[in-house]
Amino acid sequence: MLAAERQRRILELARRDGTVRTTDLAKSFEVTEETIRRDLDLLGRRGHLKRTHGGAMDATAPLAEPSHSQRQARQLDEKIAIAKEAAKFLISGETILLDASSTALELASQLPTGLPLRIVTYSLAVVERLSSHEGIDLIQLGGSFDARGRRFSGLLTESALRSLRIDRFFFSGGGLDPDKGISEPNPEQARLKRLMLKHSGWNCGLIDHSKLGMHTDFYFASLDELDAIVMDREARNFSKSQLKNVSCVLRFSR
Repeated sequence: MLAAERQRRILELARRDGTVRTTDLAKSFEVTEETIRRDLDLLGRRGHLKRTHGGAMDATAPLAEPSHSQRQARQLDEKIAIAKEAAKFLISGETILLDASSTALELASQLPTGLPLRIVTYSLAVVERLSSHEGIDLIQLGGSFDARGRRFSGLLTESALRSLRIDRFFFSGGGLDPDKGISEPNPEQARLKRLMLKHSGWNCGLIDHSKLGMHTDFYFASLDELDAIVMDREARNFSKSQLKNVSCVLRFSR
């Protein structure tokens, strides 16, 4: 395959999926990762792609937050693996807060059978997934409903949160910068997660490799405020080079 044809197909993949990974492209096109990096650099210089750690994203993609269904479909295998690893942090009898991220939704699916927990969330999807789960005391934080994100927010959500004890908060974000922390594209969600972070006794970020090095507009959590970060195994190289000074626990899925 000629380089120009390969680059055209890379651009098509980026516009279809939003992001592309160097390792995946190298396997797909049966070339070296260095060849793919040169392709991505060229497409970046021409303004077609934005380079990210380990790959690139479509430069024409809107900065607005994707819908819940779009988020749920991305990196699903990695999110399930992260959720299985994060479930090891759960302790019987504690009150667990789950955000409205698609990774926290997968954590809801990995709750151990028979482990008594109180689950607090503002995500309608989490409530639906846990509605028939035995042994779970389920609390929905109300407020103003966002149909696109399938979640509640606003003053009523914050007021309800303040009335509860939260032992552990599991959350994700739109991007992770090793210096600035975890960010969200939605300012109201960033504000709400910031409040939840401060209200919880223990905080854990659930971050798949596609978020590493990504920058969204509103930072809500510095890495030194976290007790743990759980990532998929594709993130190991990034963590060794970029997160070596982080004081919190780093866990990787198998």
